Amino acid sequence: MHPHTALLAALLATGASAHGVVTLIKGANGVDMPGLSVADGTPRDCSTNRCGSQADTSIIRDREIRRGDVGPLGRTQGAGPVDAATAVGVFMGGATGATGNAGNATAGAGAASGAGTGAAGNGTAAAGNGTAAAAAAKVQAAGTGEEDDLSALSALTNGNGQNSGNGRNGRNKQNNDKREAGLVGRQLLKGLKGLLGGGGAGGNKGQDSTVATESNVAASAGQGATSGLPTCADDGTIELVYHQVNQDGAGPLDASIDGTSGGTDPAAFQTATVTQDVPGLGVQGLSLATKKDFTVKVQMPQGMTCDATVAGVNNVCVLRVRNGAAAGPFGGSAAFTMSAAAQKRAVEFRMRKRALSFSA
Repeated sequence: MHPHTALLAALLATGASAHGVVTLIKGANGVDMPGLSVADGTPRDCSTNRCGSQADTSIIRDREIRRGDVGPLGRTQGAGPVDAATAVGVFMGGATGATGNAGNATAGAGAASGAGTGAAGNGTAAAGNGTAAAAAAKVQAAGTGEEDDLSALSALTNGNGQNSGNGRNGRNKQNNDKREAGLVGRQLLKGLKGLLGGGGAGGNKGQDSTVATESNVAASAGQGATSGLPTCADDGTIELVYHQVNQDGAGPLDASIDGTSGGTDPAAFQTATVTQDVPGLGVQGLSLATKKDFTVKVQMPQGMTCDATVAGVNNVCVLRVRNGAAAGPFGGSAAFTMSAAAQKRAVEFRMRKRALSFSA
């Protein structure tokens, strides 16, 4: 195998522990809520496992779900199985145990202190938010999971970006490799736009993360008591913020929505359409982007309504997105409800469909 081909193959195969996570759902009603796996104290300004940045990414593997090891929302390295009821309860102001990363008891307790109701609960959580920086240091010191293995890439070079080889034979080999690289590169140009994390996916270039340490769980705890949950748009579109930690936390993403079980029954999830995606090569969720926030938009299936009760809150849907990374899949989840117009639209679609089936 020529070095360029080997390099590409190695790049596609790397990322033993690379990640991306839904950090926020942006409601059409102006209400924003953290993703269901988000944990305060998680660093957002670094991209390695050693610094703790991967701790609250959801790892959503079908085999683990089938075995009953985890629920349909997967698990995180920092806190284990993801539970929609816990996150919804904290946001709505009636829960008593917000998720924190392992070794991050201070941030977890700070978010959990939003366990009161209404303004009082939210004020307590805000006080706990001041400990997020200290908690992040604990996460960085402890780390979670395994560090990314990039040895396959470095093994192909001699440490200065050049292929191994000495003297005339080495130079000839390098020249041949350059010619091959040019040919292969032209063939892969379209795909590489996605690989770079700035092309493809409808031109979704993303933005560099401006947050050093996650603190939004505590900051938003209890807000839902007065604002309610985020809503989809009237046409059934949901908008998310997806934080790509490192290389194989990229897109393309698959999306599914559960309108009946609150994220507890795998069979309740219906396939949804991703209308604005995260750039990626299209193989194993790979790109070169790191520490970037991408806007992701998902369209609800026609006729779907939000009918679940989660943490005492009615009319809840749970959305899940994940990529195709071999080490994952990686992604996250969010909770939302429907606008009145979206609800009406879905019910009318069902009625039309039922009428057509009767007439047939």
